[in-house]
Amino acid sequence: MALFRPYDRSESAKPESKPVETADQAKSAKKEAPTPSRREAEAARRERLNPTLSAKEMRVKERAAKNSMRDEQFARTEGTPGKVLMRDFIDSRRSVAGYSMPILMITLAFSLLVSSFSTDAAYLVTWFTYGIFALIAIDIFLMWTKYKKLHAERLPNVPLKGLLAYMLNRAINLRRLRMPAPRVKPGDEI
Repeated sequence: MALFRPYDRSESAKPESKPVETADQAKSAKKEAPTPSRREAEAARRERLNPTLSAKEMRVKERAAKNSMRDEQFARTEGTPGKVLMRDFIDSRRSVAGYSMPILMITLAFSLLVSSFSTDAAYLVTWFTYGIFALIAIDIFLMWTKYKKLHAERLPNVPLKGLLAYMLNRAINLRRLRMPAPRVKPGDEI
């Protein structure tokens, strides 16, 4: 009984014959492609983890990543309760500061036209410009005092740090150019 010597087995110990395989079974049992070498397998794995992209695909991917990062950061900084209240406070009012940019642009164009004709007219335009700046400063001061009272009653534990500069920046921008876009209409209660 040659248990450990297979070449010494007798004919009576032959295994039973296997069933005949059909052509479809033989095809399905075969491999479609040869086994990849270790180097090829590692390269394929690296490609799945870090795909090599064309220059155009890389630019598109980088742009999408930058946009999503910028949107996330914008939402994080603009979503603080103090800034949300400040935006709604400014957007619900009509003020001199809101119209300052168009007025100052018209004044600049007028001063360029008039300064070549008359120095007295140039002085008048200059004083008009200073008057606009004074009105903006008074308007910002009055808005700030009203906002501080509103902030103290609605958000007592939130600091006012940085909100005056934010208010100035938002108040002097045209309503259409404000980012984030205004949620309230002028005259609405907040």
